[in-house]
Amino acid sequence: MKEIKGINNIRESFKTRQVKYGGFAVLITLAVIVGLILVNLLVSQFTPQLDMTSSKLFSLSDETLKVLDQVKTPIKFYGLWKPGDESQDVMPVINLYLAKNKNISLQVVDPDKNPGFVARYDKDKKGISNGSLIVESDKGFRVINPYDMYDFTQTQQGGRSVSGVAVERRITSALLFAGTGTTPLVYELTGHGEIPLSGLGMTDVVERENYSLQSLNLLVAPVPADASAIIINNPKKDLTQDEAGKLLDYLGKGGRLLVLADYSIGGNPSNLNQVLASYGLKLEYGIVVESDNNFMTNIPFSEIPDMADHDITKPLMNKGSTPVVLLQAMSVSQLDTRRRTVEVKPLMTSSPRSFLRTDLNETAANQVASDISGPLVLGMTAMDPSYVQNNEPQARLVVIGCGNLLPIAARGIDANRDLFMNSLTWIQDRPENISVRSKSLFVLPMRLNLIQLIIFGGIFILIIPVAFFITGFVTWLKRRHL
Repeated sequence: MKEIKGINNIRESFKTRQVKYGGFAVLITLAVIVGLILVNLLVSQFTPQLDMTSSKLFSLSDETLKVLDQVKTPIKFYGLWKPGDESQDVMPVINLYLAKNKNISLQVVDPDKNPGFVARYDKDKKGISNGSLIVESDKGFRVINPYDMYDFTQTQQGGRSVSGVAVERRITSALLFAGTGTTPLVYELTGHGEIPLSGLGMTDVVERENYSLQSLNLLVAPVPADASAIIINNPKKDLTQDEAGKLLDYLGKGGRLLVLADYSIGGNPSNLNQVLASYGLKLEYGIVVESDNNFMTNIPFSEIPDMADHDITKPLMNKGSTPVVLLQAMSVSQLDTRRRTVEVKPLMTSSPRSFLRTDLNETAANQVASDISGPLVLGMTAMDPSYVQNNEPQARLVVIGCGNLLPIAARGIDANRDLFMNSLTWIQDRPENISVRSKSLFVLPMRLNLIQLIIFGGIFILIIPVAFFITGFVTWLKRRHL
């Protein structure tokens, strides 16, 4: 029986090279489709999450995770909102806490239907806003106002805009209070023209971080026994000899000191330097002038410092966050002669092209003979002793050569405020609170120098297009005879 000629042609066609390659392509395509279906089926059985935001808005920091590991007793979250009206910024973060520790639970309470319940937590009788979160344990409770879960900046029109999300920061601070039931007492020094923290909007910030803030005048009173730290914020004149003696006695017993000062202190602050010299530090009078555009904003006196590797600065080195800005900064030097038990570390430095203008009457734009060449250290820390054994008292100091640190923060530079709070928590030896900072919503432009521009331009304009051309040409050569 003769085979039909058309059937033979069909059989022969399957033996051609074109059909073989086409068949392989179809098989590979089917395999990929089946693989994707299987992967989707597997993924649907889980709820994986990947935080792609530059500032990790929906992830918990490592320090928060350490705090959660220490929560061994029940802690209750009460959400004061109607069911279904919860904030889309707050609930995802709360769910992360609930997932990480089974001792933490959440109960949503409608404040309109349960006014008696809300009144139990209204200690000041000022009312609690809808949308607030209450964190309670058997040792106490904290109320987090909905507005405290965000950071705001002043706009040019006089209003306010949201600059960052502070949900994790507030909740972790409340957890620390709920775990201990105590609030460290911090004193800010007065009597030298210092800028009050209350006038810079920092009182609420400090109190939200589980600190209590009071003022102290060493001219009329000694350092209180309950002082956990002393802050000297932008003094306009030097300490007296008696005040310096009181601070040295306080530090000698394991006291903690945070100093923000610049040239406005007037001349050589000999008595303040006497205190700092006991711990290997010295304020170098003058103004830092920056010549490197990568280390300044728009004027030579405005410094964007290079951050050193330190617990205080690590959270500020996130590429998605705003940089620290120091205006009319003063350098901080390390003394060659100091006690062996003292450990000194830098926090920030200026560029090698910067210099310290020591003669403020000098008007030359470039460096002169009396100026001190950079790089210059703009902030330093000191500990004595460097390592603590048992209950041995340890003095801790942070000295930043910028009295304008917080006034700049009040203008919307969140990193300045975070540097201040990180410094305060470091001298308090509370590492669990250092890394828990607000998550910035700012998207910063990429800053590239000339060499980087040439490199990236060569990659995207030359190398990548040529690579695609060569790949296409080679593929065409291989397939042209198919």
